[in-house]
Amino acid sequence: MALIFLDLDNTLLYQGRPAKGVKETISQLKENNHIVVIATGRNPNLIYGIDQELGIDNMVMANGGIVIFNNKIIRENYIDNSIVKRMMEQADKEKFDLVIEYLDEYISYRKDTTASDDFSRNYNLDIARLDHTFYPNRYVFAMVMFEDEVVDKMRPLFPELQFNKSSQYGYDVNPAGNLKADGVKAVIDYLNYPLDEVYAAGDNFNDILMLKSVKHGIAMGNAVNELKEIAEFVTTDVNDFGIYNAMKHYNLI
Repeated sequence: MALIFLDLDNTLLYQGRPAKGVKETISQLKENNHIVVIATGRNPNLIYGIDQELGIDNMVMANGGIVIFNNKIIRENYIDNSIVKRMMEQADKEKFDLVIEYLDEYISYRKDTTASDDFSRNYNLDIARLDHTFYPNRYVFAMVMFEDEVVDKMRPLFPELQFNKSSQYGYDVNPAGNLKADGVKAVIDYLNYPLDEVYAAGDNFNDILMLKSVKHGIAMGNAVNELKEIAEFVTTDVNDFGIYNAMKHYNLI
């Protein structure tokens, strides 16, 4: 019996919808008593019921910021509000776009370009509304930033944070750590699961640490080269039965 962590966008989803063969593959995996976990950079309010559509109850979300297993929260890791406020102040000072991912909302704190809209469209998310407000008592899972030079400038100012390029469109900003890999570890430790039976599949930069943390790392055919280089197996593209072919390769279905 395997424990399988699967990224959402461009791994399970193609243009925001379940890719070819995904629903059937998930169903077969569950019939074979394997444990399937979504592992995504999305926060809870950006899941849009995809978990229910796919029939997956277990989730590593917000790049490991919150982990739910059997309807129980087993890990929470928020960004301290004082750090969020400092980043907002820097955004105003340096005039860069900044998105805040609260527990219950997805907001553009500053939107001087189309970067945040492009980011949302790429992942088929609702466009983040503009709200230039600091909410000191709301939980923040993550922030999103967009420009390489801005991120390079902010890194030394915020050692408490991890800046991870999630795609060509932007960077996920989370509490310092190993991101999805920390969420994966939380599930493995919670179940005391044998590492030889743990699999993970993804397509982008924020999946690198996750794939490195498991025995069997799978890169999608559409994955960035950096992920393919460290993967144990490279499957076909997301909408060319990528997950189905990966699970067949390992005889899990």
